[in-house]
Amino acid sequence: MGLLSGITVMVVDTETTGFRVGDGHRLVEVACVTVTDGRVADTWSSLVNPGRPIPPDATRIHHITDAMVSGAPGMAEIGRELRDRLPDVPLVFHNAPFDLPFLAHALQQGGVAALTQPILDTLGLARDVYGVGNNKLEAVAAGFGVKPQDAHRALGDAMMTAQMLPGLVAEWERRVAAGNLKGPDSAGAGARSFGEMAARSQAVVAATSRR
Repeated sequence: MGLLSGITVMVVDTETTGFRVGDGHRLVEVACVTVTDGRVADTWSSLVNPGRPIPPDATRIHHITDAMVSGAPGMAEIGRELRDRLPDVPLVFHNAPFDLPFLAHALQQGGVAALTQPILDTLGLARDVYGVGNNKLEAVAAGFGVKPQDAHRALGDAMMTAQMLPGLVAEWERRVAAGNLKGPDSAGAGARSFGEMAARSQAVVAATSRR
């Protein structure tokens, strides 16, 4: 199983009221899927009361309404819950730069420590494997035989990411060995540890997102 062998990671996904924390947008749902030795071991999800109305455009995507979150935990409470549920194991996201600011805000509101563990971005691995193109979660997952399940809800998207993760990592490792990565600065790129692979994935997302 290569770089996933013998380790536990947590796949995390969020749904929000919009695109940017800086514009006043907030979490409305968060999910975590624990993956051990490349297999799903546990799942958890929660709606979140964002403390503001959910715009209709956002509801059309994730189908979460103001009524659904009215009794859900608020930002400080979910921040503390998340810190308890995200131990110091590597985290996995598909497009981490979107999710991480929302999680950071919730943790800050909860008065708990920030996340410092390695972050693997499957979007970066996909761009390394396939090049820059349609690397949306559903498209990448479909390439590994993973069907959408409750798409655009946090747990459904986290499960898709978790289920495609072993195949995507294996394909990435195969292309590393063959010297056939398509991401930027690929010459000599490789990874001897999960941490190095995680760093590479984030670097690829950063480089390709500037285009």
